[in-house]
Amino acid sequence: MSEKSSEQEKSRVTSRKRARQRPLLSLPQILVLAGIVFAIYVGFDLNRRAQAGAEIEHTEQVMEERVNLETTRQVELMMTREYVNSDAYVAAYARNEAGQLMPGEKKIVPLLINATAVATPVPTATPDPAYDARPWQAWWRLISDAPLPAQ
Repeated sequence: MSEKSSEQEKSRVTSRKRARQRPLLSLPQILVLAGIVFAIYVGFDLNRRAQAGAEIEHTEQVMEERVNLETTRQVELMMTREYVNSDAYVAAYARNEAGQLMPGEKKIVPLLINATAVATPVPTATPDPAYDARPWQAWWRLISDAPLPAQ
């Protein structure tokens, strides 16, 4: 029986040791780990907000460009409206498009004459003496600068 009881005693001691083993992480380690996780979360959140801000800024620039373009277009349209409502536009339209004249003016209409085009003659090319030259003649000129010998 002593063997059996000694075995039971050993198993009790090992179970007590297991119960007394320290935990995987201590309280300061858990706090540091929680702080690191929180810092990572805050970092990701700040990055997301910075990207959203940059996107909003880009959209704002695009909208400012559109507003400037439309403002310029509005000014152009207002100037066109003022010109169209003026007497100068009415007179220009009457002369150029409606064919009307003011008293004392004469209308001049250019007449187009249909003429056939004459082809320009192509001048004949002068013959190039290099085509008729022999290789020894070119070398003679390069070496001696003298006139060619009589053949």
